[in-house]
Amino acid sequence: MPKWKEGGLDIHHINTGQGSATLLVFPDGTTLLVDAGAINSRDWRTNKPRNIPTKPSNERQAGEWIARYVQKALGHQTSPVIDYALISHFHDDHMGTPLNVTKQSSAGYTLAGITEVGEFIPIRKIIDRGWPDYSYPAPMTADSMVSNYRRFLQWQQQRKGLIVEKFRAGSNDQIVPLKSKKYPFEVQNIAVNGEMWMGVGNQTTSLFPPLSSLKPADFPNENMCSAVFQIRYGKFDYFSGGDLQGVIRFGAPAWHDVETPIAQVVGPVDVQLVDHHGYPDSQNGTLLARLQPRVMVVPSWASSHPGKDVLERMFSEEFYKGPRDVFMTNLLPEAKTAIADLLPRLKSEGGHVVIRVEKGGKTYQIMVLDDTTESFRIKAVYGPYQSK
Repeated sequence: MPKWKEGGLDIHHINTGQGSATLLVFPDGTTLLVDAGAINSRDWRTNKPRNIPTKPSNERQAGEWIARYVQKALGHQTSPVIDYALISHFHDDHMGTPLNVTKQSSAGYTLAGITEVGEFIPIRKIIDRGWPDYSYPAPMTADSMVSNYRRFLQWQQQRKGLIVEKFRAGSNDQIVPLKSKKYPFEVQNIAVNGEMWMGVGNQTTSLFPPLSSLKPADFPNENMCSAVFQIRYGKFDYFSGGDLQGVIRFGAPAWHDVETPIAQVVGPVDVQLVDHHGYPDSQNGTLLARLQPRVMVVPSWASSHPGKDVLERMFSEEFYKGPRDVFMTNLLPEAKTAIADLLPRLKSEGGHVVIRVEKGGKTYQIMVLDDTTESFRIKAVYGPYQSK
């Protein structure tokens, strides 16, 4: 793959088979890593080993593979640096878990996911939904993953000068180009912890009732609290909603559907990183009708990614007319069986999916890269697409 050039926007959906990781290179060269998943090697439901190989091989852990990919993607830099890292929410497939991991740092925390990425590449600032107390909607003191992550943050702050911030809903100046402001580029923070931007200025509104009015069983779950953002570069728009849900279980409060209100302030986009990996509780009709994505990228890694009903909605012209292209990062054999009749409509079943937006944001291409090696070999190219 040709190297990034100034003025272009690159969005790399990195496939390790172990969760989500997205590297963005802004038009001025500023870098943002969104998530660094490393799933528990044992399934929490069954306590049995997961048979999900790491890409490109089991020789290294997912965090190290992500770091090596980032170093190569930032080959235009003399010394690659991650200017911003954003943890969308606190699940292992988005940040890495220390459970069943033996690899330790000299500082005393376990190396998994984002804590392992930080071992190989300097991270200047980390943004998440919980800083500094990690207490919403309930204290996370007993969570081994968050505890390990906080030890990493503390050591990095003390020894490496790391800055840590809480994601601010409504802000468009928390994640900004650091090297030049001459390009028409913006990161708009949409929502976090149920606090949602209202679409005007920096005003926000609360989607969740006060916790004091709720039974613990109705508390917002981790996915509902995801950090949500939209990127605009000229006419190009990209939406990332973490693990938002919009198809709620029977008997759940209506406000558990967070996709519907968020969709109202986002509007049409060119590319969407599909919510919650295409799991059955995601991508409701209202969201699709409002966003009308031309391209959808599914960060798939489990046999339930994507749900067949979800994929049918994504392809259905009942919600919006016109073409749409769907790319999978890691479609497992069981998932292929479940969606067999829809397989021919997919543009990719596996590989790193790279969005390359040309200078100014008027057009973009999709490149699917080989994920079985570190070659950055292009398997397929789609486009150019015209930005909306």
